[in-house]
Amino acid sequence: MKDKICWVRQEDVPKVWIHKGKEYSHRLINKKDQNCGFSFHITTYEPHFDTIVEGDGIHEVVLYCLHGSSKQIDLSDNREHNFSIGDAIYLPLHYRYRHIIGDCGLVVAVCCNPSRREGEI
Repeated sequence: MKDKICWVRQEDVPKVWIHKGKEYSHRLINKKDQNCGFSFHITTYEPHFDTIVEGDGIHEVVLYCLHGSSKQIDLSDNREHNFSIGDAIYLPLHYRYRHIIGDCGLVVAVCCNPSRREGEI
């Protein structure tokens, strides 16, 4: 399967809890299953979740908002952005921001380079 076109559905991969009861992800494309150099996930946040998100020094990440909204506050300089449907954000290797999920929750498409490995959050 690793050298052919692959189709994957969210229902076909395990739900990975990032923060139990608040944030989970479905890892659709990754190094292990498709031998892909990046990974692609759909991550869902429950409404009103408020958390600090930090880069791990390994992965560049892109988030694209599919549903809902959040407020993001860059803790390096206190810039604020209201993140909503159609917005994308690039996260370098090192970053730190406050992520406040809105009333409707949030669903994002996530691309990580290099691919996240099994067990990595």
